[in-house]
Amino acid sequence: MKVTAAIFRHGDKVLLMRRGPNQPLAGEWEYPGGKFEDGEEGPTCLQRELFEELGIDAKIGELVIVAKHTTESGKIVELYAYEIAGYAGDIQLRVHDQMHWVSLSELLSHPQLPADKIVAEKLVTMEK
Repeated sequence: MKVTAAIFRHGDKVLLMRRGPNQPLAGEWEYPGGKFEDGEEGPTCLQRELFEELGIDAKIGELVIVAKHTTESGKIVELYAYEIAGYAGDIQLRVHDQMHWVSLSELLSHPQLPADKIVAEKLVTMEK
């Protein structure tokens, strides 16, 4: 399964969101994003997902990492994480119930889904 993730930065912090109670994996923390549709490229997918989930028009920046994780059921997740270069609009929590700006120094200790944790490790090592 191919999915995208958005890396929003504000100073030394990045944005994490918690999946709402009616979502798969409810209560888990992640970078916002979502599944590729047939024929979609990563930036197009992420821009669409951010509009659907957060109500914003995002400018997608550079690809940071492709994090690969195999779930307990054997499903392979490929998470394409992109920097967000900017956005227009106010973030709305449409599928998430919380959002937190987490400092890089605390990022690895913040609970996250496994593929998102790989992204966090990359972000922390990039800052060193």
